[in-house]
Amino acid sequence: MGLAALILAGCEVKHGPKYTVNDPKDPNTTWRVDQPLDYQAAMRNGHCPISLPPEARNIQFVDFYAGWGGFSKCVRFEAPVEVCRERARAVIADHNSKHAREADKLPTTPSPLAGTLGESLRRNASLGEPVSQAPWFDSNAIQRGEVWGEDRSRAPIMLIDLDRGVFYYQIAD
Repeated sequence: MGLAALILAGCEVKHGPKYTVNDPKDPNTTWRVDQPLDYQAAMRNGHCPISLPPEARNIQFVDFYAGWGGFSKCVRFEAPVEVCRERARAVIADHNSKHAREADKLPTTPSPLAGTLGESLRRNASLGEPVSQAPWFDSNAIQRGEVWGEDRSRAPIMLIDLDRGVFYYQIAD
């Protein structure tokens, strides 16, 4: 048997799901919660991609790893607006503490939500592999909101619904 045949012999085709969901034995599993959790249940779950404030309720998330560095994370929870703002500030501070270059840092103040950004982030949350999709990410429902962070690769972007007290988080690459 030639070298190429030996190499190919070890490359058997695997059948079955490409991605696992909530499988503690798979280090690359997708962690997701589609039925809203309260804070205590989310803490027991332990796999939300961001830290949560104790006031958070109706928590849902997906933390998806696609391999070769590709990932997407979405979080949605409800809380008083000021609590949502505090969480956004904390996420921005954490991001900025990990980046030395000024160009990689994010603004520390929000801007008003304008245009179609809410719809765009909702659409992003519904793309890709079925296990990575977040149908509950309804950021398009925001009538009056704030934007924290930036919509770019490997940077968190957060929207806060000022009327309903809903926090949306998204990051992807």
